Amino acid sequence: MVVAAVGRVDLISEAPLREQVLDACEEDTVKRFVVVDLTGVTFLSVGSAPLFLRAHYHCLHRGRLLRVAVPPGPALHTLQLTGVRDVVAVYRDLPSALQSETRSPW
Repeated sequence: MVVAAVGRVDLISEAPLREQVLDACEEDTVKRFVVVDLTGVTFLSVGSAPLFLRAHYHCLHRGRLLRVAVPPGPALHTLQLTGVRDVVAVYRDLPSALQSETRSPW
């Protein structure tokens, strides 16, 4: 299951992304992974980064794993700066995040 975001993600624009990610974690399906595709994100605010920590634990609680696809750039920098990258599985691109046995290259 993939949830994609494009453009800027900040405290004002994060609500729809948060709802979609949490809904994906709760969906009644046999899918093991919820992948958040940030490859089209040009800015990720530090204040929005905790969204991925909450989603990570929300998914774990429901037997799913959260993965984030994010290329080098501002969004990855925010995930590194806030420590989210140390907790959540982060991948360089969407195809890598979708592979079932791929370990995070970061």
